[in-house]
Amino acid sequence: MDKILSMRIFSRVVETGSFSAVAEHMNCSTGSVSRAVSSLEDQLRARLLQRTTRRVSLTEPGERYYQKCKKILADLDEAEAEAGDAHTCARGTLRVHCVTDLGLGQLTHSIIEYRKRFPAVAVQLKFLPRMANLLEDEVDVSIVSAPTLPDSRNVCKLIGQSERVLAAAPAFVQTHRIESVSDLDEHALTPVPFQVEPGGHQTRLSLVKPAAHDAGGQFVINDIEATRIAALAGAGVAALPAHCIDDDIRAGRLVQLFPESRLQNTSVFAVYSCRHHVDAKIKTFIDFLTSHLREALDRGFLNGRRRETFSRLARVVENV
Repeated sequence: MDKILSMRIFSRVVETGSFSAVAEHMNCSTGSVSRAVSSLEDQLRARLLQRTTRRVSLTEPGERYYQKCKKILADLDEAEAEAGDAHTCARGTLRVHCVTDLGLGQLTHSIIEYRKRFPAVAVQLKFLPRMANLLEDEVDVSIVSAPTLPDSRNVCKLIGQSERVLAAAPAFVQTHRIESVSDLDEHALTPVPFQVEPGGHQTRLSLVKPAAHDAGGQFVINDIEATRIAALAGAGVAALPAHCIDDDIRAGRLVQLFPESRLQNTSVFAVYSCRHHVDAKIKTFIDFLTSHLREALDRGFLNGRRRETFSRLARVVENV
């Protein structure tokens, strides 16, 4: 018989003082209860109970063993209850990774708001300039920005689309001649090579990730927030995520260049390891992020047609 079950039977016999009462409660025979206790005694080579026709009492070794059993069984019950609540009660430590080219601000604000709603969840956030390996990097949820994701056994949820726009400070635009895409290279804070694609009445500029030596500007930065600061200071032109500079453009601190053309969008995904028995802290975080961060990604830059396209894409991804 399973030792834990035998320990439970022994403890109940001690607490009720009756083999038959325990047998009735467990819907088994009195003989089964007696054999469970005898099995423990044989394994321990110690008599745990004194049995008479009228009563059951603990021996001295039995008293010590019973006290240990109580603690072990209580800890086990607590552990099982806590594990059983994991899919319904958001608590514990959530380890989140985010790629740096998504920007620090919006995700940080989203996590602050998430913790206000779920204060029992502690969040450890780390930014890496690459996709995370969930196991090796010890990550529960990875937030990545990419046109597509490589095939893996992980689960991915489409959160939104990140649009990049070309922007510079008004003073920079006034003092530097930028009339066409070819004028950008020497002023670029980020590498901005383009593929110019005809698209009906609108030319489409597709941003291509270059090697570092392809950068032509005098001051090239590989961090989104540092690039934004440099652009605000009038240091050059940058291709930045629209959600990171939406307020700057609305306030006139930055101006958008070539607004009639669009850079290639990237999709923002939440990646986690398993679709079944998802921990509540992971599920609530992804659900919250899908709502909160998607709103920030959409704000001010998605027109009706692009919203409709994104909705169709989200349905396709989530049904895969």
